[in-house]
Amino acid sequence: MATATAVVAVSVGVAALNPARPLDNQTTTDTGDAGQTLRNSVTALRAGNYTFTRTGAGSVADIQRGAVHLPDSVLIQHSDTFAVLRTGSGTYLRYLLHVRPEARDEYRQYFRKHLKGAQAEKVEKIYAQLDGEHWTRADEKKLADAATVDEQSGLDSMARLPTSGQPDATGADALIAAVTSAERSGNTITGTLDATKPNPLLEQLFNDPTYLYGVGATTMPYRATLDDQGRLTDFTVTMPDHQMASQPAGPVDPEPPLIIQISEYGRTEAQNPPAQVSGELTTDAYDLLARDTD
Repeated sequence: MATATAVVAVSVGVAALNPARPLDNQTTTDTGDAGQTLRNSVTALRAGNYTFTRTGAGSVADIQRGAVHLPDSVLIQHSDTFAVLRTGSGTYLRYLLHVRPEARDEYRQYFRKHLKGAQAEKVEKIYAQLDGEHWTRADEKKLADAATVDEQSGLDSMARLPTSGQPDATGADALIAAVTSAERSGNTITGTLDATKPNPLLEQLFNDPTYLYGVGATTMPYRATLDDQGRLTDFTVTMPDHQMASQPAGPVDPEPPLIIQISEYGRTEAQNPPAQVSGELTTDAYDLLARDTD
């Protein structure tokens, strides 16, 4: 990835921060106060209207653009060839089967060589639909089911689309829930978080952090930036220097930070259905999607 909570107005979160005292004029090391301010900063996400990006994620793909306008629409664009759109009563997928063009060509040639008749026609239609350029109508539940099949699928990296009960598609809410220390200076809050806290999203974002970072996984440094209304605009997590014991000794290139940036609160427009749709995915298409990177 939002709207039963859409009835919670953005102003609720703002009022809780006491705007009479601008954050720019406050400096504190009171972790309780700073922590509460940080938790309040994601209240505006519950209104279900914002735009965001996410880079540096682990097994969850980076998000080039997320446009959330609930209850009307959600667009999550992972890459130029991978995007999911829910608008009105329809869900649409733009996806390059096998993720990489060279792998797609190899598999397509294999099927052309070994399949005949109606079966070959079915597969050709799927490849024509899932070419990374055209939108096709999809079933959101079937996409999620394909991603959970015990084989490898490019859909494994698909972000959860926000729902009325869980409006945050950014992942910031889960990260802030894992914060263990917080200090505030103006519009910036810094501290550490525990990436090992039990949470499926944390496990995906950090890709087995205990194995990768050892004790460093429990004290990951972060920096949060708020706007003048106390709303979260940036959340950056720095990866620890400590690496897994199986790595050879010597210098290790630092990993890029996990960065979530949020903007356009209350100003994100609803997405229209695609102008052109190349049909609807068939059962055979979901079967291929469930193992397209195996």
